Amino acid sequence: MSAAVKDRLADVVARAGASDTDREAWLAERMGGVTATEIRDLFMRKITVKQLIDLKLGRRVDTFSGNQYTAWGKTREPEIAAVVASVYPIAAESRVFHAVDNPRFLASPDGLGVIGDVVVSEIKTSKHDVTVGSPAFEAAGYRAQMTWAMRVLGAKRCLYVSERHDSDWQDRGGQYFEPAPLGLVPVMEWVEYDEALAKQLETIAVGFLVALDAARAGDAPEVVIDEELDTLALNYLRGLEAEKEGKALKESSYKAIVALVDAGEPVVQESSLARVSWSPEVVEEKPVVELDQVAAKAAAPAGLYERLEQAQHDVEQAQLALKTEQDLVAAHEASFRVEARTERVVVKKSALRVTAAKGTKEKVA
Repeated sequence: MSAAVKDRLADVVARAGASDTDREAWLAERMGGVTATEIRDLFMRKITVKQLIDLKLGRRVDTFSGNQYTAWGKTREPEIAAVVASVYPIAAESRVFHAVDNPRFLASPDGLGVIGDVVVSEIKTSKHDVTVGSPAFEAAGYRAQMTWAMRVLGAKRCLYVSERHDSDWQDRGGQYFEPAPLGLVPVMEWVEYDEALAKQLETIAVGFLVALDAARAGDAPEVVIDEELDTLALNYLRGLEAEKEGKALKESSYKAIVALVDAGEPVVQESSLARVSWSPEVVEEKPVVELDQVAAKAAAPAGLYERLEQAQHDVEQAQLALKTEQDLVAAHEASFRVEARTERVVVKKSALRVTAAKGTKEKVA
């Protein structure tokens, strides 16, 4: 390790704060800034600025206390970190780190080390394929989370380690810690620092911290809720949920009916509740007519096809001449155009988007 890299690593370590082994101190330190997880959720719009401010100011309590998936992740993380350490010189981390240019930019990477330069690691377990570039990876916003961690610690690479399990807890009496493995071989992938994405995240972070300080000072404008609008929005969301459920029920029932009655014979059934009629498909063999162009040309009267080609050529030339004359007339008329009236032109259509607030989907249904 070069002296320059040693100095950089020492600088990073000097910016380390509380460890999650002292959870109260760790949480308190995170309250004053914006973390990689929070930036990820703001970037992916999984949480609003107001909701995050309310959490940090104690106006809102995060009631999520974990489940079998998070418990499994906590159980597996140290074991996966040990696998990482056996392959790369990356040690497990549990501390909050502060950015050198803004101590309120925070991150808690799962690992820290030196491979030519300072690197970090991030460990994820999931029932889904969350390897880099997978739909689940992109939907979760993990790239943004890692980019922010690299931005805070000054790293240019992050070792992303993912491990997939089968999510089958039932045969184990509901126990969190023994899902049948899918091999339990973690996938290790390098994610490079994305400067453009980091700039986007920094803009989000600065905006959030300004709003947080204003709210803490009591300068945040009071939010007035139009109750009628809120009720209509809630009814819309309920209708949307019912529509989704109805569509799924309709499609599955239709497929099941077809599978039940498709035996090659017509079916007619009528009860006091429903009438079902089924007509099986009728298949006939019909001849397909194709042109034997070689024979047609061989038997054609003299000059038939030649006259067709000449006529097509004449039409093309006429169309070209017409276009030329139209362009000349348009150029001539351009200087004679005057404003005759005004008319309303929609340059941007109105847009309405109604979505459920974070954590309220179970209340909407």
